[in-house]
Amino acid sequence: MTAVILEDVACTLQVNDGLLHLTTNTGESQLLPLNDIEQLVIGQEVQLNGASIIALAKHGISLFALNAHDGACITGIDTPRNSLRIKQYSACTNEQHRLNLVKQLIAARMKGQNRVLKRLKQPLLLPPTDKDWQSNLMLLEAAISKVYWHRIAAAVPDSGFDGRHRRPPTDPINALISLVATMEDSCLAKHLLAEGFDITLGFHHATGYKRHSLLLDIKELTRYQQENWVLDLWLLGTLSKSHFYDSSQGCRLTAEGQAIFYFTMTPAPKFAGLRYSPIQQVYQ
Repeated sequence: MTAVILEDVACTLQVNDGLLHLTTNTGESQLLPLNDIEQLVIGQEVQLNGASIIALAKHGISLFALNAHDGACITGIDTPRNSLRIKQYSACTNEQHRLNLVKQLIAARMKGQNRVLKRLKQPLLLPPTDKDWQSNLMLLEAAISKVYWHRIAAAVPDSGFDGRHRRPPTDPINALISLVATMEDSCLAKHLLAEGFDITLGFHHATGYKRHSLLLDIKELTRYQQENWVLDLWLLGTLSKSHFYDSSQGCRLTAEGQAIFYFTMTPAPKFAGLRYSPIQQVYQ
């Protein structure tokens, strides 16, 4: 299966008769069989109507819409009829169960962060005290992450990274971490929805309008893997400052950087089975 990348391409997409019709602003066109596509990544210059979005979802194709600040993902709407969602609601409304799960999430996140720091030969994070666990858990996690990002910055002094900056990303490391995190949403959402979870209802991250809180919770378990991979891209020289540029929307990958990023993403642990399709190179 293939990932089709159209992040920096100005074009119109339409789905008809099992085919994805791609037409650029210059009149060039291409047909792609839907059965060969698993994921579609588009930028803000791509036009796609509602009927085509629904058709993509029916064919099980995950759709990512990205820009420098935000991202959105759309997956199929079918979910199984089982009692798992009721159990999720019950756990969220039982305060003691919820707190126990949140503490486990924070502990797991710290364990992953220490794996990253150990590889970088940086001092490890100290476990929270009993008093810490009795405090505001969101503030506790923020304090832990602040120390973590400070130690990451010490390991990549030539990157411009001085802490986590999301909107907009201010340097290559922040840009890559944000991009990978956004793309992970659809990978997780598809499987969580398939199992019957409500992805808007989280245990640690507050429920809010259009907020996929459960995804944010689950990503506490996987972030260190993505961060490890991003740091490898930088420390091994796969991506460097020459592959990025500054814009009004923050630090962004160049066309060459995008090609390297999406191609290198193939063997990454959380993107198994995702292959790079260099369509955006054809239409530069």
